[in-house]
Amino acid sequence: MIKPLQRSANVLPKAYNMKIFNQTKQWEEKVNFVDDNNVMLGYDLSQDCCEHADWFIADEPYKSIPDHNPNQPGDLPGWNFDPSYKNEVDFSSDEYSEDNMVIFRIVNEGEEKFIHLFNVHNGYYGHGFEFTVGDQTTGGVL
Repeated sequence: MIKPLQRSANVLPKAYNMKIFNQTKQWEEKVNFVDDNNVMLGYDLSQDCCEHADWFIADEPYKSIPDHNPNQPGDLPGWNFDPSYKNEVDFSSDEYSEDNMVIFRIVNEGEEKFIHLFNVHNGYYGHGFEFTVGDQTTGGVL
């Protein structure tokens, strides 16, 4: 079971190694992030026409997708989800009419990074995501 965050003491649970399963043979069109507390974020990357769905990690939350995807790392030793942070962003691009992104915060001993899942599309092709903390799963479609 995940312990609640202790905001007043500014203490977050520590992870030993966040694993990133990015389009492995078993899940060719998915990316999954799992931290040491078994908090899991999964995203469907199966592509159709007229869209671009992907993910990236950045040092700050973005309001739109960058011109190029920052490097996507391998596993992240010492990083852990902050289960209380989720930010959904709608933005506009020149290419399509529906541009959606959801951002999750990860922490490591006072540092923070942000996992961005996004889909830029024409309004027809959605991509599902799920965020599981303990026995509670939330999700949506971008």
